[in-house]
Amino acid sequence: MSVLRGKIPNHGSIISSRYFSNAVIRSNLFGGSKTINQFKQFKFEPPSGKGETTANPADLFKKNDILMFSDKPINYIESVKANGFHLTNNLLITSPDKQNNIIGTLMLQSETFEVNLSNGAYEIINGFIVEFSEKEILQVFNKIHPKPEILVIGLGKKSRMLSESNRKYLSNLGIQLEISDSNNAAQMFDLLATERPNTIGALLLPPNV
Repeated sequence: MSVLRGKIPNHGSIISSRYFSNAVIRSNLFGGSKTINQFKQFKFEPPSGKGETTANPADLFKKNDILMFSDKPINYIESVKANGFHLTNNLLITSPDKQNNIIGTLMLQSETFEVNLSNGAYEIINGFIVEFSEKEILQVFNKIHPKPEILVIGLGKKSRMLSESNRKYLSNLGIQLEISDSNNAAQMFDLLATERPNTIGALLLPPNV
């Protein structure tokens, strides 16, 4: 019985201003300013830096993100919800489903699949070791071609370990692993899939398990 259900992605005023001063302040590339005057030469001021600082490291990362204008993959994860993932193509994968099944997310190239993780498809051993069924889940990586160079694995709502047998199974297929909780794994997938399209895959437990 197949546990994968395929999802086909959907194909994701000039305000005029009058200045009554003959000087206009414009920011330069280094955080300072320069005064452009119609009757005087340019006046450059040293950068103060005070107005450019930010208390949030994430904001600083976004300002220096060299991939922010890159083409995003079709299955780019727009946001992580309390019970699932919202993709840029407006696909929303939530868990549990109406039948109370645990639903994971599998991403391969531009495709997105729901994965039924009930009935022994995975287990959490001793509260922190996650093991996916090789017969029900991991065998898909043995059958697909081309295989992802890197597989991002999200292990739920907190940091856990992937079982040694799962690591060996995927390593024998030549697949490198990036493992984290599902929230951070989703962000990692977005970054890697944008930087290296069609070479990154993801297998994500829902963020509420």
